[in-house]
Amino acid sequence: MIRYVLAALLTVAVLGLGWMALDQTAPENTERELQAAISDIEEAAIDLAEHEEVSPPEHPDPQRVVEFTIPPDDLTTEGVSHFEIDPVDENASIARYVLDDGTRSEEVVDERIVYYEPTENRTTELGGRGTERLRLVLLADDRGEPVVVARPNESVTG
Repeated sequence: MIRYVLAALLTVAVLGLGWMALDQTAPENTERELQAAISDIEEAAIDLAEHEEVSPPEHPDPQRVVEFTIPPDDLTTEGVSHFEIDPVDENASIARYVLDDGTRSEEVVDERIVYYEPTENRTTELGGRGTERLRLVLLADDRGEPVVVARPNESVTG
């Protein structure tokens, strides 16, 4: 009888340690996925700005589409309460995110990315859970300079 009690206690202890390990690695897993997404967005934005030109009005605008995953709050990942890309100057943006547990982080994106309108300096908010699609389009601002414009979850043609 004592063997069964000890076996049950040992099983509970091992499961408890496993649960604690999962709980501690969940934010790290989410941060790793978000940093990979930020890197993919930055790479696409830089490629678009460096290898394309603004199209004439009668031609389609050059674009790149980035698909990434915003992890849900589950056993192996922490939920994301806020994720944004904020243009900070003519050559850079800051990607910021906040996890459900309060963990905050910022990453520099080496390309200016604005939301929806090339003539405005608006922050791109990326939300939801699961797979997100971000379309990056090269458009001219009011001075005729090329600007990378973000259009989240917009249908992609072509």
